Amino acid sequence: MKYLILTLSICFCLNVWGQDNNMYLRLTFIKAKEGSNYRENLTQKFARLHKQRIEDGIINGWDLWQVVNSRQTPFSHVIVTLVELSKMDSLYSGVNMQKVFPDMTDGDLENFYEENIKSRDIIGDYIITSIKNISNTNSSPDEFMVMNFMKVKEGKFKTFENMEIDLATAVMPNEKFRTGWTLQKRIDKYGTDLYWNYLTVDWYAKYSDYIKASSMPAVDADKNYQSMMGIRDLRDRAVLRKIMSVR
Repeated sequence: MKYLILTLSICFCLNVWGQDNNMYLRLTFIKAKEGSNYRENLTQKFARLHKQRIEDGIINGWDLWQVVNSRQTPFSHVIVTLVELSKMDSLYSGVNMQKVFPDMTDGDLENFYEENIKSRDIIGDYIITSIKNISNTNSSPDEFMVMNFMKVKEGKFKTFENMEIDLATAVMPNEKFRTGWTLQKRIDKYGTDLYWNYLTVDWYAKYSDYIKASSMPAVDADKNYQSMMGIRDLRDRAVLRKIMSVR
């Protein structure tokens, strides 16, 4: 498995996994080092930092996801930053750190950043946009998601999108385990050497539902699914659990 990185975020007013063309997701994949306190830094300090970025109008939301069985993947956490198009130019803007952490001195902040750098490796950053979302619930995306990384052949992007949407539209009303499905497209980079350029996400309320779905008896692909397999490769998949959302 090569370096894959993506997304996900909870709904704002509209489910951002859907078709709001003004909303984008920045996905940062991170590998926390063994024995580090990186997760505590994220939940206790960086959550406060990004809450201030939301209040300052820089971003719209910030989510933290953790990979299930992360020893098998090159990343352990995915940070999802939700930003609308009108705020994209300020995405990398800073904030007043003394305002966010009034109890910390300049020396404390410098030490915090140094320790944070030592505690993790950033695997990559990506920007994605959502094409289609189908949900069997009225709530925001569930606690577990399965990210399926796709490589679609050049010149077949629209065909692939239509085939995925048609398939999901047909099966989701009778779905026993998944609560939703999302189709997303990578837009930060383009080229034939990309390892993946599309992502589908399967949503689950419980990890056991994912296990049940994965344990179903095997069946051969029908003609429609075989046609879709002819224009895309399923490169890999990762299961993640939601840790927190900041709005």
